[in-house]
Amino acid sequence: MEQLQPIRRGRLADLPGGWQAQYRALLTTAEEAAELTELSAPAAVSGAACWPEKYDAALARRLLREDARIELDALFMLHPTELMGPACREHVTCNSDFFAMERAFAAQGNLHYVPAHLGRTGAWLASREPKTVVAAVSPPNEEGWMSRSLWAGTLNRCVFDRPGVRLIAVVNRNLPFICSGGEEHTLLHVSEVDAIVEDDFQPTESTVPPPDETDQQIAGYIAELVPDGACIQFGLGGLANAVGSCLAYAGKRNLGLHTEVLTNCVMELVEKGVITGAKKQLLPGKLVTSHIVGDRALWRFAADNPKVCLKEVSWTNEPRNICRNDNVVSINNAMEIDLTGQVNAETVGPRQYSGTGGQLEWVVGSQWSRGGKSIIALRSAYRDRNGQLHSKIVPRLADGSAVTTPRSCVQYVATEYGVADLRYKSVVQRAQALIEIAHPDFRAELRRSISC
Repeated sequence: MEQLQPIRRGRLADLPGGWQAQYRALLTTAEEAAELTELSAPAAVSGAACWPEKYDAALARRLLREDARIELDALFMLHPTELMGPACREHVTCNSDFFAMERAFAAQGNLHYVPAHLGRTGAWLASREPKTVVAAVSPPNEEGWMSRSLWAGTLNRCVFDRPGVRLIAVVNRNLPFICSGGEEHTLLHVSEVDAIVEDDFQPTESTVPPPDETDQQIAGYIAELVPDGACIQFGLGGLANAVGSCLAYAGKRNLGLHTEVLTNCVMELVEKGVITGAKKQLLPGKLVTSHIVGDRALWRFAADNPKVCLKEVSWTNEPRNICRNDNVVSINNAMEIDLTGQVNAETVGPRQYSGTGGQLEWVVGSQWSRGGKSIIALRSAYRDRNGQLHSKIVPRLADGSAVTTPRSCVQYVATEYGVADLRYKSVVQRAQALIEIAHPDFRAELRRSISC
């Protein structure tokens, strides 16, 4: 690993005896870490598989015991937590800029959505001026560096490299050390932290249903748009897995990866020799990502893998970095799209379902790339609880829907019925192109809507 230098000075940075002595001196319990938490200011914690479970439970007990309140800023919760349980409803206000389990908590009334691009998550967290930052990390390597691991990218250094912040590291032997380096790396040195809690909780695995026939049909059209040597960005879900399978089946060669999330399908493409990174201009040969979302097989693949380079999401999702690679192909999902090309990828009407995420950052960055392409993928239709079929290509978005990607930025749209290229087309031409890839049961109705 390249020689990195600690930037932040932790509470015992000057203690003699090296990082090992500092580690022993910083070691504390979850209860003591909860007592160190400043309740008069927000606390920011790492999310997803890196949620600090012992600390979460200890802080919940303190809040209930003292009848106190705190603001919690985090994102992408994967399982129920003590702090977000009903007992703490009057004691915790939580903000998130991307929903997973948050969808269930939102009904309690103490969890609120923050509209923000994923690449700006660190800036958003820093803007709340937290006094306590809790990061789950891997055990230190021989030089004293700990990895922010599976959910590294959003708890950026800008969140805890501020005066008056207490940085608590939750060291977990079940979290893999993921290689990182250079600008906006995701490593923490023991000398940079103010307290250490050991908590070997089992990280939550993320699995997705296998792709179905519709996913495979959409993926087939997408694979046709990906040339050999392209640098790809995947999202989450069954469709991403289907695209991976189609890329392998089509015999694509020397693909690269620069993405915000590394998933199992990427691992499989690397193992099949489809992704090599040989044609990349930025960090050639590296699997560049800011999050790792999958199962234990993926974690074993990523652990200490020199091909993987974990970066803060402000770096991976910066369009000016994305376009430093040629032939970037970004692939993102949508929930619905209107006939002018406006994309909703995050709400069901006014109800927040996921988040703005990095979609627009990738749409812009891929199209800035020389030879790049942006693809928005969605099923043409869905069935409601009563079995009634509804089109996902609509004359206008449902009332209250968010516009995740504006129509002026949309390029390719793919459904199981084909691909529409919207770039530089008039609103009438866009509508006509989208109707051609809509579900056949709705095409006549959609044509009538543009003739009114």
